[in-house]
Amino acid sequence: MNNILVVDDEAIQRRVLASIIRRALPASQVWEANNGKAALELMHSQPMDVVFTDIRMPIMDGLDFIEKLKQSFTGVKIIILSGFRYFEYAQRAIQLGAYDYLLKPIKEESITEILARVRESIDRERARQLENERIKRQLTSTMSVYYDQLLRDWITHGIGEAKFQEMKEHFSLRARGTVLVSRLIREEQLIGQEGSASRVSSMMISRMESCLQQVGLSVSFFKEDKSHMITVLTYDGPGPALESLTELAHRFREQMLAQQGIVLTIGIGGPCGELSGRGRDSYREAVEAASFRYFLTAADSVIPYSAIAGRIRSMHYDLLKEEEALKEAIRMMKSDLITATLDKLFSRLLEGGFPYPDQWLKSFLRMVYGIATVIKDLMEERKYKQLLSETESSLTRCADVLEFKDRLTAILLEFMNILRSNRSNLHESMIEKCIAYIDSHYMEDLSLELVAGRFFFSPNYLSSFFKNHLGMTFSKYLSHIRLKKAVEFLKSTDMKVYEIASRVGFKDDKYFYRVFRGRFGLTPDEYRRNLLVEGKAWE
Repeated sequence: MNNILVVDDEAIQRRVLASIIRRALPASQVWEANNGKAALELMHSQPMDVVFTDIRMPIMDGLDFIEKLKQSFTGVKIIILSGFRYFEYAQRAIQLGAYDYLLKPIKEESITEILARVRESIDRERARQLENERIKRQLTSTMSVYYDQLLRDWITHGIGEAKFQEMKEHFSLRARGTVLVSRLIREEQLIGQEGSASRVSSMMISRMESCLQQVGLSVSFFKEDKSHMITVLTYDGPGPALESLTELAHRFREQMLAQQGIVLTIGIGGPCGELSGRGRDSYREAVEAASFRYFLTAADSVIPYSAIAGRIRSMHYDLLKEEEALKEAIRMMKSDLITATLDKLFSRLLEGGFPYPDQWLKSFLRMVYGIATVIKDLMEERKYKQLLSETESSLTRCADVLEFKDRLTAILLEFMNILRSNRSNLHESMIEKCIAYIDSHYMEDLSLELVAGRFFFSPNYLSSFFKNHLGMTFSKYLSHIRLKKAVEFLKSTDMKVYEIASRVGFKDDKYFYRVFRGRFGLTPDEYRRNLLVEGKAWE
């Protein structure tokens, strides 16, 4: 024990205790601090092996100090100084991880005794750590490509009993275990670190095994695509409590974030009573648990499978209704309607549970491809395909559902802007095409909605254009074209009037008579006779 810290706001008691420790351990360096905040600041510059701390102190009391100390420093032995009145605080401190406690007033023999026990405990832990490091070095030095692949095959596909026993013996695996999956939020983080990806991978493996060594022997390895690290924790007996394992996984994640800037989501599979067969099930559960971070908050970074199993459900949703609504919102240039439709859709899909993330992505990609047809005819084919590729890539890379929603909204607004830009630049030519379409399909059962949809306009927009630029409604223009064609048939053929009505798009010949009379003041028959007798046509 090289460095020992005494923390007490009462200067006399602090100095007395420090003197006792110096007499008991003359080779050790003894430091002093008058509150928890000062003690933490000192420990950041000077690592400590043992800390004696009072509980009732100003600025930062002993309980807060112990909690923060445990978050930042590992392996420090904490001994509580407590009066009888504050014995319940001492119990809380023990729960936070304190090694032991002393009752005030302090006796020198008590200090000597506890220091001896602490030294013995530290020596045992260092010996165990050295042994673990020796085992780890041995495992690292002897691990071959063969055993690395054997681990992957076992956990993902399964291997025969003989090979499993060979692997189990090689890695000193215990009979029972649990699988953890550490998934990188961004796979490129591993490659983007200073130095090689191999060095960072090795460091992650080492850190994880170090964090788990107090609850069992673990072996870690990466999936072939480096998307996640698989850790098989093995142990004898019932194994660690889920709360303890979750806390250790949090510690590993925080270390990787603080030291390397690597953001991880960790899934914890269920315990395996028998590793040979159940290990694959635990791995599958861990992968699923990690993947469902997609629908949770950033605080939910370590996810036991048992916490989400009851909330998983397959996604069998029909998004055609929302697809059509979003198409119409884009045609109408209503960004607020796009946002409102997406809000309602996301609420509906996530109500009462979470779909599998891959099902979620595929369903939405199909919907987006359908919506993109709104702008298909406005772009070159090459640019249209490139836009769809970029859209798929952007949505696939989203780390969670909130990012997905933001990107999806931005994509649909981009579609709207493309449509707006093309309307302002090309809407005259598009309307000409629209009119040409009516002129060549007048005999069909046309409607404002059908023609608007054919050219990716909203019915309201197309109706407004006809009124503003042609001085008539859509229906009047269609009627005008049909009557014009009817007159041509009356002039150039001897077809029956009811045949002409059907040929130009009037399903009801009586209605045709009424519209014709309203336009020319004559019935079709009177119009034809007038042509024969007088050779005159009315326009």
